[in-house]
Amino acid sequence: MSEPPRIAISLGASFMGYATHAGFLARLHALGVRPVAVGGSSAGAITAGFYAAGLEQEVIRQAVCNPRLYLSFARRTIWFWHQLVNSLLHRHPGFFDARGAVAHFESIVGTRAIESLSNPQLLIALSDLSKHETLFVRSGPLASAMAASACVPMLFTPLEFEGRMCTDGGVAHESPVDPWFTDDGIDHIIIHRIVQPPGKPPLLPLHRLMATIAATHAAMNRQILNDRIELARLHGKKLTIITTSHARPSPFFPGRLKQCYEMGDATAQKFHAEHLATQV
Repeated sequence: MSEPPRIAISLGASFMGYATHAGFLARLHALGVRPVAVGGSSAGAITAGFYAAGLEQEVIRQAVCNPRLYLSFARRTIWFWHQLVNSLLHRHPGFFDARGAVAHFESIVGTRAIESLSNPQLLIALSDLSKHETLFVRSGPLASAMAASACVPMLFTPLEFEGRMCTDGGVAHESPVDPWFTDDGIDHIIIHRIVQPPGKPPLLPLHRLMATIAATHAAMNRQILNDRIELARLHGKKLTIITTSHARPSPFFPGRLKQCYEMGDATAQKFHAEHLATQV
């Protein structure tokens, strides 16, 4: 019998999609799938970081379904003062101060470094605003990388990561995979994406802002994803794209995160039955 393929899983950027991603990974884990590498941008970076840190699946479920996670991205914001000073003095201002998210992630994963994670290895995408380039991070403080990758432009002030001012990794790479194309230890790359079905425009200004940012991301990343598919083919890697579709989670309805987790679980169950059951 041939050896099962060595799998790497990349989790796509998506506003508050970390619960859906966590359900997806948890179900595959329960079915015996053990990726050699996981990666992600933005919300995907949060879930990938939890998973690569070796946390129990129940611990991850509780973390991603807890409102404290998304509230941590605004916890240290000094209202009105931050918005005024940041907009006047910061080169890349944001409405919220996201430094509280770093402390929150450290309370869950500790102060460990990404390079210390080997089973699986971890890849996180960041956008360096100073040098205008994408960073495929595989070393450095884990909690800082998770938080910085989720700093949606305009909403959050960029965070410093190893001397660089960084923001949302999903700006240029919705699902980071590029370093895996030349990795001889990876055979099959799986991308899990989260998309929102069309519907009525959001009513609240904050939701409209998020919808606009998300639409911009989608427009840029559609072409980039097509390029990644071609690059995978040229490098002889199998690339599978799996999608979970559901309405965008809302900070005002935290209970929906549990539903998102269950939908990710269902997606993984179906994907495993149809594509992976005979391989692992």
